[in-house]
Amino acid sequence: MNLFKNKIMMALASASLVFGLAACDDSSSASTDEPTSSSSVEKTKDKSSSSKGKSSSSKKESKSSSSSKADDKSSSSKEEKQEESKYVLSFIMETSQFVGIAPLSADQKKVVKDFIEAPNAGSVAYFNGSVYILATDDAMNSTLSRYEVDDDYKMADKPAATAKFTGTNAIAMKFLHTEKSDGKLYVEQALGDAITVVDIKTLKTVKTIDLSGYLDEESGAMSTVPGSAVIKGDKMYVSLNQFVDFTNLIAGPRGSVAIIDLNADEVEKVIYTDKVAALGGMDDMNGTASFVDENGDIYFYSNASYSFIEGYQEGWVRIKSGESEFDTSWVFRMHDAAYDGKKTNNNSLMVGGTYIGDGKFFGFFGNFADPTNFNNYEWEFVVVDVYKKTVEKVKGLTPTIPWFAPSIHLDADGKSVLVGHADSKGGAIYRYDIASGKVTKEMDVTTGTAYYIVPIVDYFYDVRRCCNAK
Repeated sequence: MNLFKNKIMMALASASLVFGLAACDDSSSASTDEPTSSSSVEKTKDKSSSSKGKSSSSKKESKSSSSSKADDKSSSSKEEKQEESKYVLSFIMETSQFVGIAPLSADQKKVVKDFIEAPNAGSVAYFNGSVYILATDDAMNSTLSRYEVDDDYKMADKPAATAKFTGTNAIAMKFLHTEKSDGKLYVEQALGDAITVVDIKTLKTVKTIDLSGYLDEESGAMSTVPGSAVIKGDKMYVSLNQFVDFTNLIAGPRGSVAIIDLNADEVEKVIYTDKVAALGGMDDMNGTASFVDENGDIYFYSNASYSFIEGYQEGWVRIKSGESEFDTSWVFRMHDAAYDGKKTNNNSLMVGGTYIGDGKFFGFFGNFADPTNFNNYEWEFVVVDVYKKTVEKVKGLTPTIPWFAPSIHLDADGKSVLVGHADSKGGAIYRYDIASGKVTKEMDVTTGTAYYIVPIVDYFYDVRRCCNAK
């Protein structure tokens, strides 16, 4: 998180000088902190359904035939409740991030004492029986670690595998699980102009997808940095932040996306749009300013360098299902949307959030109107509707500091959003019910700040339900 703050401060300094899995219908969203599957993958609701975990059905079969149905029902309900209540959590504390597994009903101050410590700039994810931590130090050196999780949801104290990325600011992860393997893990190396494919278990490099040859020379780019990404079917769509001023980390005036063939792990093509500035983001802050909707359309957001740079345009753009170019007839500029009683606004969506269905994106909204003060509680949680082109403030959540968020994560059942939050009164984890819009508190956070709140969900291949099945 400090890494992001430093980058924004540099961009502000520059600005002051210039005036800066789907299911088979491909309807799932994708995020850095949540595993993303291909269109041939079904996801379970809890860890007990995975091949690693002990299934509830096998446990029932092991009981004697004299066991009552009531006992079976009680045991099953107990298992389900336990499994659904466990989350991979991380808490930011000054220069460190503490990661572990706990229910939201736990005493946060007590359980965090047993968590794993890592640098505070980095991503956290869960995928098929393991917790993955990708952390970066101040020298932009990154360490990827895989911690195994046993059937009792205990995370190992030491990693089963590690990988090092030197000086490339590797800070974002995407997962792919197919019928042909246990899965793939794609690591985005921001300062390395590359995406590295690593073995899902050993973390050894399988292949590196070089992006350095796709510089936007027309815009004067000096580096092409992979950022927000989605996986749809056998393609990955990843935003490229084409940096024109690396000293102040200013990305280019137009958006670009690389389309990667995941079968060959090669760039198929790079597409551009002049409707907005650079798309997505290159940071660890749940970099998910992109999603796939129920129609299979892909959306990317540009915050136009938080409006620091004169002439840059923010907004949502899309790639329609079945197309491999941007839709030139559509753009949604949130600066033109009514918000909080005003017809227009100068807010920008923080690089983070999650798609919640029906064209709606739960995000984080605000601006840096006062570049000398980064600690104002002025950033609001919002629901952005790209279909209706509206922005609505979420009721029940007070404004917060930008560096504390967005710690926004869709829960396993897709019915609610978990939100890490902090204001002048303290911190907590809240749950936002998508259907009702109601907000309830799940956990008091008295030590540090809640950041990643990752539901434990496993993915498996089911040929009977796959749209590609013959």
